[in-house]
Amino acid sequence: MQKPLQGIKVLDLGQGVAAPYCGLLMAQYGAEVIKVEPLNGDWMRGLGKNWKGQTAYSVTYNLGKKGIAVDLKKQEGINLILKIAETCDVVLENFRPGVVDRLGIGFSDIKAINDKVLYVSVSGFGQTGPYNERPGSDGVLQAFSGLISINKDNNGFPHRVGTTVVDALTGLCTFQATSMALFGGITEAKFLDISLLQSAAVLLMPNIADFSLNQGPALALNPPAGTYKTRDGWFGVSIVKEQNFADLCRLIGVEEAISDERFKTSEKRAENITQITKIIQSKLKNKTTQYWDRAFKEAGLLANPVNDFGDWLDDEHVKAIEGYGIVEQPEVGKVPIARLPGGHKMDGIAPNIGSNTKDIMLEYGYSLDQVEQLNREKVVFAPELSN
Repeated sequence: MQKPLQGIKVLDLGQGVAAPYCGLLMAQYGAEVIKVEPLNGDWMRGLGKNWKGQTAYSVTYNLGKKGIAVDLKKQEGINLILKIAETCDVVLENFRPGVVDRLGIGFSDIKAINDKVLYVSVSGFGQTGPYNERPGSDGVLQAFSGLISINKDNNGFPHRVGTTVVDALTGLCTFQATSMALFGGITEAKFLDISLLQSAAVLLMPNIADFSLNQGPALALNPPAGTYKTRDGWFGVSIVKEQNFADLCRLIGVEEAISDERFKTSEKRAENITQITKIIQSKLKNKTTQYWDRAFKEAGLLANPVNDFGDWLDDEHVKAIEGYGIVEQPEVGKVPIARLPGGHKMDGIAPNIGSNTKDIMLEYGYSLDQVEQLNREKVVFAPELSN
């Protein structure tokens, strides 16, 4: 079956997570994606444990792409990029604003040789404004956006979310914007400015609106929803309706809290969050996670043990719905890869540094002698020619 982006060619100059995640999705939906890396590799290859040049990040965000390694500080490397970009429908990059222009591969440079290119720039703070040249990262934008301010522990200390949530969401937003632009048709060169700042703001839209309407920090959402210590682990409790609170109190044996004036409404519970959470914690700590899991499910309440990723991979429901597939990645082994929502199974393998350099250069008219020479001069890296 033909995939929706089949026939689309993408030059992926992105590093890290945000832009490469967009490139991954485009590859999985049928586009030919050429991933460009420095000769020593994308910095995502340094995130976590390394298996002969690959990490969990480099595998998951590069599945199905072709890989080429090029030194963009050398003119011969820039010439190669321009030659490839001339034939591409999409050019994707996430350098700091101004860098691609100085290199000679910015929007105006590509537009001059490809008048129907969709040029997509991803950055921390966007291409304009007083912060446009400020370096941005997932952690920086978690802090800037206010996300960390609402992710507090029981002692009130704000914490960074433990995964690259802003980067990943930016990748999704970039894919959405790019796909919609392609869907609408590209009749002339077009530029898209995507930022981590704006993507984080989209995630936090109701929080931002709530803060403005309250003229200050909003009250806790759905108290006493939260994470509680059990005798042998942790348990996540959710509250979405007033009835949930009453049912929770009856289940754990604190019926008196239902009529307590301090806890009669969600707003009052938020004002007295410390007191109500202490009451609930005093009960949940006395029994096991398994006990509470069974009790909450029987009562029809929203709750779940706090899983780790091993629990998720081993879960019978996840397996039954084929929530992930296994990719046989060379030099790494079997890698579990989550299925995309909607049932799309990820496929392909991830290139290592320069895996396809030689073949791509031959495809674009370079002779084998030229490829070998540029490899010797360290303009490109072709591993099969470097032994």
